[in-house]
Amino acid sequence: MKNILAFAAILTTMIVSADTVILYDDGSQYTVEDNEHIFISNYQKLYYQQRYSRGDVLFHLTLPNTKRDVEYVENPNPVGSHEWCESHDLHANGYTFEDHAWYKSCDSNNDGVYDLCDWYEPTGISTFDEIEWQDKCNDGDPWDGS
Repeated sequence: MKNILAFAAILTTMIVSADTVILYDDGSQYTVEDNEHIFISNYQKLYYQQRYSRGDVLFHLTLPNTKRDVEYVENPNPVGSHEWCESHDLHANGYTFEDHAWYKSCDSNNDGVYDLCDWYEPTGISTFDEIEWQDKCNDGDPWDGS
């Protein structure tokens, strides 16, 4: 019985003290304070609805949350950028979320390597990059425009 009560106390403590953390696309985060209400949106103007007992409805203008945690330092090479794809050490710590992001956003041809075939957009104009792309990624054939 003591073990069950101790387990319940630990579980309750973990649930009560859990923080709500919002992770943004740019890699930043914000920890929501207790009883804090925030709005996350790509829109510049947001409205929330307030109902009154008489049946009236009032809309209030509010702004999306722009706060970030103080510890955050913006990464100059965000996940998925060309620089990040080139510098990421794949499977250095096992299979991580960053590795998953690398496969999803960097390795467009699913060959396990980030190279010219993943980032170069052929144009049909004869340049050194275009010729290298033809030889390496298109079996020596010129870009057909499709």
